[in-house]
Amino acid sequence: MAANSTGSRLRLLLLLLPIPLFWIAFTEAPFAQDFSKPLLNLAMDWRFRVRGPVDVPEVKIVYADIDARTISELKERPWPREQMAQIAQILFEFGGAKAIGYDIIFSMNTPSVLVDMEKFKKNDEYFGAVFDKYPGIVLAANYTGVKMPKTFEQLDMNEAREVVEQPLGEIPLAYLREENPKAYNYTPENSFPEMPSYPIWRYSRGSDGVGLIAVEQSMSAGPVPRWVPLYTKAKGPYYTLSLIKGFEVLMDLKMNEEIQLMDKEDFAMYKEFVQIPAIKELPDESTVMIYSKEGMPIGAASYITEQTFYHFSIELALRYLGLTHENIEITEDRLIIRLNDGTVFREIPMTNGQISEINWFSPWRDYELNPRESVDKIFIHANNLLYDPTVEGAAKIDISDEELAQLKEDAKTFFKKFNDAIVLIGPVDPILQDLAPTPFDAAAEPKVGVHGNMLKTIFSGKFINRLLWWQHAVITLALTYIVAALGTYTGKYNVWMKLASAMVLCGYVFLVFGVFSTFHLVIPFIAPVASAVTTTLAGAVYQLIVEEKQRGRIKGMFGAYLSPDLVNSMVESGEEPTLGGEEVEITAFFSDIQGFSTFSELLTADRLVALMNEYLTAMTDILQEELGTLDKYIGDAMVAMFNAPIHVENHALRGCLAAARIQKRQLELRKKWESEGDDWPSVVGKMQTRIGLNTGPAVVGNMGSENRFNYTMMGDTVNLAARSESGAKSYGVYIMVTGETRSACMAVSDACVFRYLDKIRVKGRSQPAEMYELVCTREDLDDDTAKCLEIYQQGIECYLKQDFNGAIEFFEQSVELEPNRPEKNTEAPTTPSDVLLARCLYYIEEPPGANWDGVFVMKSK
Repeated sequence: MAANSTGSRLRLLLLLLPIPLFWIAFTEAPFAQDFSKPLLNLAMDWRFRVRGPVDVPEVKIVYADIDARTISELKERPWPREQMAQIAQILFEFGGAKAIGYDIIFSMNTPSVLVDMEKFKKNDEYFGAVFDKYPGIVLAANYTGVKMPKTFEQLDMNEAREVVEQPLGEIPLAYLREENPKAYNYTPENSFPEMPSYPIWRYSRGSDGVGLIAVEQSMSAGPVPRWVPLYTKAKGPYYTLSLIKGFEVLMDLKMNEEIQLMDKEDFAMYKEFVQIPAIKELPDESTVMIYSKEGMPIGAASYITEQTFYHFSIELALRYLGLTHENIEITEDRLIIRLNDGTVFREIPMTNGQISEINWFSPWRDYELNPRESVDKIFIHANNLLYDPTVEGAAKIDISDEELAQLKEDAKTFFKKFNDAIVLIGPVDPILQDLAPTPFDAAAEPKVGVHGNMLKTIFSGKFINRLLWWQHAVITLALTYIVAALGTYTGKYNVWMKLASAMVLCGYVFLVFGVFSTFHLVIPFIAPVASAVTTTLAGAVYQLIVEEKQRGRIKGMFGAYLSPDLVNSMVESGEEPTLGGEEVEITAFFSDIQGFSTFSELLTADRLVALMNEYLTAMTDILQEELGTLDKYIGDAMVAMFNAPIHVENHALRGCLAAARIQKRQLELRKKWESEGDDWPSVVGKMQTRIGLNTGPAVVGNMGSENRFNYTMMGDTVNLAARSESGAKSYGVYIMVTGETRSACMAVSDACVFRYLDKIRVKGRSQPAEMYELVCTREDLDDDTAKCLEIYQQGIECYLKQDFNGAIEFFEQSVELEPNRPEKNTEAPTTPSDVLLARCLYYIEEPPGANWDGVFVMKSK
């Protein structure tokens, strides 16, 4: 079929181009992210699950869970900060932890009105002292969408504490470069995160020891935390106001009464009183001045400040490695951590100049890879270590010395698991609602696991790498067209090509997961696979539509002169001759009714049409049953071919059988017409058809004008077949075939009976041709005819040896046995025996010569 050609398939693939372009846009274009992100995230989760859990020996991380047991012991909310601080003391002193991170925000927004504020203040002071003592502690800060005023006059602390629920991407997260307004989440002045308040935190520490626990929701696009901001540069009031609010509570001051604005000139008078912060020079912006109840200035702070905050995991990594913020270098797409000797520890890739992707290493409940202990259990083992019944005031417990010694030994063993570890303290009980699913866990699990996996990402160096959008596009187009080209192939190796298409697609799927598991490289999955599948399906549907149209076209073109079975075979095989013609070997068939002009004279037009319709229908049916192709009707004549337009096995045999069956069927029709009496003149009952057949190469195809054409044949083979039909009259036979047809037929079957007629050189043709009569099929051969053929063959053998007298003796015998003798025939008394008998008499008078090759030159067509 034309659709099978390379050009047609290329046009088909070009026609299908919008499908891969749609999938590229669907997964890459920003306007489609709301629809594509959930699907892309699902595919990302499959990658993690196929890869499976991975151990990270480069860092030891242990979780200290604030679980139901712990909550029942701590009771009040917020939990006593003294006890929160004691966890760090215990883990540093007894466990030998290297760094401790609190996934809890210790701000002034958390106390309940029911909390004893005096106790609350003391707890904060205690926590501040512990924080100062242990530099390995990292506290949490978070962007929760707190609205802050731009000027101090607009300040309302109650309004400032309102939390606005909105995606992180909609909160002014960070400015990267003020000179570049197009930078990710750029705003001229970004708010500070909610963070620990004074006295836990002091201005002198800057942002050191505070880690962001924020998740970039717009990129994560779903409940699973996937992206985190590695840093933010914050410029605004909230950082300082948090300290001031803590100071306000600690000093029992009242906002807007004891806390006032102070200009630069006034500040010079009170430098020595400045406590929060220890400002050496008053900045250009307004400064908050803090007075005692007696009206004495006791502190001052600029409420417009600027700090860089790093992610919780970055801060913990620095504490673990003994580094500071000075060891961090930020480039356009990397956050680089250098060791103190200047060597690079890690280059963390960043997207949009700020955020990084979490590599998840295991399910949350994989206790081997995520070791954890309850905070309540930590307190219990610490109490066992500290218990000394000899100390005055110590509680008396009914326990033996041996049992107490065992308890202490168990406690020491227990705390060994924290040695040289980063300990993450966070809420895990569902009642606290600090939960989210992970790529491994469909159910929501504690979010503290986000920081553990980000730490493992940093220390292992197994960062998730992604290709650029144009690389995704190239991969999508390449896979789509390879799979679609193979999947829509409809040629000889159709099944193998479709199998190859499926194998390529499956191979790519294995590649996607294999590359991620081995190299942590994300190559596109959804767009290429979906594009390849939908494009191939669309191509198949398109081909089906085209093929159905083509089936109709082929049936329209060939249905009139091919058998339905042959037309269906052509449609199914997809074979169609090339427009303009192609050379194939065929068996050409010509037939003509002998003496047809007599029928025309004796029959009216309608009776002639009725007769010819009955005759041609019967004969055409036989042609098509033998898989012949009707070329045309020329009045009473039929022109047909075998082995075109589609291949037919043993086409010469098929042609000969068709010719023999036509003669037999005509005999049946003659008897029928004779039985109808006066309906037909007597000549109808004597109808005879002459047939010529030749096998050889010919040009076949749709030929004619551009607007009107016909499927036909031409060439020397066709001409000789036509001469065979007309030449049959000269020998008194009704089926004359060439030697090529006889040989091809006899090579596969002896179903047909032939006899040699002559070797002739027809007019207009230089090469001689052996001619044979197709007498009948072997099953229809009677004894008289068989005897005639035997004697006739003996005569032919003598004839070809130029023993013309011997030949005459045999031909004189066979002439009496000829099946078409004059008394059985309406034509002149001509039979092959008569013709050869006369030829022998002629050659006796005019010998052909010693070099005679048996050729007789025909003088007419």
